[in-house]
Amino acid sequence: MCKWIDFNAAAGNGFGKLLRHHRTAIRLGIYRRSGKVALVVGTLLNLINHPQAVFGLLCLDYPAMQSLDVVKALLTYSVPFLVASYGALTAIAHQRIDP
Repeated sequence: MCKWIDFNAAAGNGFGKLLRHHRTAIRLGIYRRSGKVALVVGTLLNLINHPQAVFGLLCLDYPAMQSLDVVKALLTYSVPFLVASYGALTAIAHQRIDP
């Protein structure tokens, strides 16, 4: 399908390197573990930053739910996911470099 795109990461291709890291993360289950971390940390951060909106969501209090900014709530979950994934991939890369 994409034979015209060079996926050779050894040639310094940034996309190839990203693809290699993505495949490593899938193979080792990094995304699954990062998702669990993001679920816990993101929920705690949402409880700290928007307690009325989160409790309103749990109690189906519609006026309180309207104060919840969905974009900010999703970013609150995505940042811990990205940080945990980056940390795990960086640790694996350093482990391969330093035996």
